[in-house]
Amino acid sequence: MKNTNRKLITGSMVLILTAGLSACGGGGGANMQEAPGAPQAGMMPGGGGGGDWQEMKIDGATVRFEMPKPIKMQEDAKVGQVLYVAQNTKEKMSFRVGITKRNYDEDQKKGLTDEQVLTQYAQKVLAATQQQFAQMGFKTQFQPNGSAQLATGIAQEYVGQVGKATVVERFYVNKQGLYMVEATTQNTENPDFVRFLNSFTP
Repeated sequence: MKNTNRKLITGSMVLILTAGLSACGGGGGANMQEAPGAPQAGMMPGGGGGGDWQEMKIDGATVRFEMPKPIKMQEDAKVGQVLYVAQNTKEKMSFRVGITKRNYDEDQKKGLTDEQVLTQYAQKVLAATQQQFAQMGFKTQFQPNGSAQLATGIAQEYVGQVGKATVVERFYVNKQGLYMVEATTQNTENPDFVRFLNSFTP
């Protein structure tokens, strides 16, 4: 990977694309209901850093991450995942985490490797993201920015430029699920941007 401190950089459906332009969304028919069979999330106060943040933990899984409050939970029916969404409009940033439950045994029966499963998931999410950008008048291409073998699975990163914003897409896979971590910002050195990306543990 390039120099991202192994903290893959990601892109968001909830985007701050240009100064003063904030576009919120979540892919077809987003609502506040949780997708059937999706992991449950528990909340607890996050520590360190500025502002009011919360730590999210997924019951029965190793996944944890931090987001600034308020955090909205949505369902992305197009991709089939539960979304956790937050924004920092003052700093022109947005954050999103997507969680999809995985049928590991079924993947094994089909002979699919973790890398194959993750790549299929990433391409599906990226295609939906590009479609949303196109509907807003922004044409973008996400470029691969490396991959890594982690203790719990595999990670991939893609980066795109949309208007004045850098859109960073990070994808993870483990036996329990598939995970998308997105961050959008006009300043990739912003401490909150870095904190969000660094907080995710698959």
